[in-house]
Amino acid sequence: MKNCDRKKTKGTTMRKATVSAIIISLFIAMGGFCADQKIAVVDMEKLFQNYYKTKISDADLKKQAEIFKDYFTKLNDSLLKLQDEFKEVRDASQNIALSETERENKRISAQDKYRQLKEKENEVKQYNSEKQTQLKEKYEELRNSLLKEITETIRKYCQPQGITLVLDSSGKTLNNIPSVIYRVPDLDITDVIMKEINKPVGDKKAPEDTKGQKAEPKSQNK
Repeated sequence: MKNCDRKKTKGTTMRKATVSAIIISLFIAMGGFCADQKIAVVDMEKLFQNYYKTKISDADLKKQAEIFKDYFTKLNDSLLKLQDEFKEVRDASQNIALSETERENKRISAQDKYRQLKEKENEVKQYNSEKQTQLKEKYEELRNSLLKEITETIRKYCQPQGITLVLDSSGKTLNNIPSVIYRVPDLDITDVIMKEINKPVGDKKAPEDTKGQKAEPKSQNK
């Protein structure tokens, strides 16, 4: 029995030693890997929001949204008018002061108005749904395109610098914790990349919406 216990203890000790050796080897390997890495950090959200093309795209989307909204308002006004007309003929069809023939005509008119009303309701709902989806898809398309341009600028800057890993400091983990907990200021290349992506406009400000005004995109930025 004692020999059996000694064998079990010996086996457990060997397994612990093996696991420890693997862990140590991993740390050594990671240490060598990290030693070969030159790391930088950027704030992608800041870059995206302050990219001159983002402001142009936002202005274009807002203008398109206003066009959709204006037409939606017209459709909704037509719907409200049909609702009033339907109520009027429906009430008239129940008016005992009218003759049976007149009430019957009003009932037929009410049925026709009700059909028109339902068709208009469907039209309004469909239009709103389609345009909301269209705007969302357009936004995603533009966002992905602009992020790709920013990423390419980062790559072109980092390769000659020997930077092999770039982290996004604006990101969050699944636990809503900043993805980059700590960094020294020298690792942050956000301002450098900001200047690179906004070189085409230099010191000029990108168009921004002001109250009561609509920003127009500049042809030179296309």
